[in-house]
Amino acid sequence: MFEWRFWLIASLWLIWEAYWIISARGIKRATSSEPLSSRLPVIIGLALSIALLLVPNWFGSFIGGDITQHDDLSYFGGLVIALAGMAIAFWARHTLGRNWSGRVTIKEDHELVTAGPYRWVRHPIYTGALLIVTGSALALGRFGGLLSIAIMTTIFLHKIRMEERMLSEYFGNQYEEYRRRTDALIPSLW
Repeated sequence: MFEWRFWLIASLWLIWEAYWIISARGIKRATSSEPLSSRLPVIIGLALSIALLLVPNWFGSFIGGDITQHDDLSYFGGLVIALAGMAIAFWARHTLGRNWSGRVTIKEDHELVTAGPYRWVRHPIYTGALLIVTGSALALGRFGGLLSIAIMTTIFLHKIRMEERMLSEYFGNQYEEYRRRTDALIPSLW
């Protein structure tokens, strides 16, 4: 595979991380938060997922094996999917503003955000992240990318359950009404 193609995908992930670090400044203080025992497996899973995606050969030749022909169609198709996912996730993160947190939390003066991409799905950051990992996996064409998609999907489904429970308890009927009119991850599907 062309080296620049790998570095372009890797740079998307570096941009993602930089944006998340910079945009985390000035967020509201948490009044309640998930325990570290719940957070630690998520952090480990995300790190493992990124490693499987970007450096699958670390895990052996089978994990680093090809699943695509490394042609322009799979690469550029994957790149477009990844960029679309990044745009959705960044839009969602910007829309949350000071209410955002990497942990499952309730913030001081927490607001239920239903604008922007939250009009259509309750967890658009996860939607965007799954598109980024799926597009990256397609573009890089390694078996490790499929494992990365599976791990990230599992992590996000776990976080969705925790967030939905916490937001339902905090916002009550307001959140239940929001749940009735929006889907979790994919508009009109789920």
